Amino acid sequence: IGKATEGLVAMFLQFIHGSKFLELEGYDKFDICASLQKATEIEIELMVKNYGKGYDNICFVGGVALNSSCLGKLAMKMPEKSFYVPPVPYDSGLALGVAQLRHHMVEGNSRIKWEPHFSPYLGEKYEVPQDILDLGKPATMLDVVNHLKEDNIVSVYQGRSESGRRALGNRSILASPFNASMKDKINEKVKHRQSFRPFAPSVLREDVTKYFERDIDSPYMSFCIPFNDYGKKHCPAVVHVDGTGRLQTVEKALNPQFHRLLSIWKEVTGHSVLLNTSFNNREPIVETPQDALNCFRGTEIDYLYFADHGVLISRE
Repeated sequence: IGKATEGLVAMFLQFIHGSKFLELEGYDKFDICASLQKATEIEIELMVKNYGKGYDNICFVGGVALNSSCLGKLAMKMPEKSFYVPPVPYDSGLALGVAQLRHHMVEGNSRIKWEPHFSPYLGEKYEVPQDILDLGKPATMLDVVNHLKEDNIVSVYQGRSESGRRALGNRSILASPFNASMKDKINEKVKHRQSFRPFAPSVLREDVTKYFERDIDSPYMSFCIPFNDYGKKHCPAVVHVDGTGRLQTVEKALNPQFHRLLSIWKEVTGHSVLLNTSFNNREPIVETPQDALNCFRGTEIDYLYFADHGVLISRE
């Protein structure tokens, strides 16, 4: 961390512990953000060391549990521990926690063992109206993969919507990670946001160590993990400026359709990593088929794929 922010980090840590009032006039906004992030990382690491002593498995909840950069650094520093973050760790997830509490503590049922993980696909599943389907043509997942291979941007709409802040394959915008310029292309023409904003790498669970420095479960994009040299070389569009990626590990039992798409992508290209970002444009993630069509028409996404129906809508 730079000299300009060292004092700010100390100030934030004092503020967290209630011993100093913050005066931030005159500081650069980027230094403030970097310092607050660094102070958060220091504080959470201390909490884990103090309160997690003697425990191998640690669960994070609350809004700060969405800080995947912080948790990724913890996972790298403490490989002996297993960290878990539910797909909805913030206030909205209280409904899930209350249901689990009643099931186990009140009604006396055994704890539920999720295989392989708790499903984040808890939203509504919608029937796509025929008038929307009539806009497209029949297409297979291989057709979609071939379009992705040609550097086209494909939005995928399938199944029940994800619970939580992150698109995990059912309401996603996908692209090839092989061309570094793809990040700027999507930020400018689709997401309409700042150029520094990164995108997530989705990868088959069994291939994590081929691209990343640590083998870890991250089905809900909870951890930013450093790419290894091979990953940096072959997937530049999903490598953040610090060399990490907000990893989504994909398993067949949790999302068979997205797993199949990645598997076909691997057969065609030799790689099982795809760029994945939420299907939206400065609005909430799309929910209904009409939302999907509206977002598609309002951006420069090349194709919209209704996977459950095998229908592909083209911009042309």
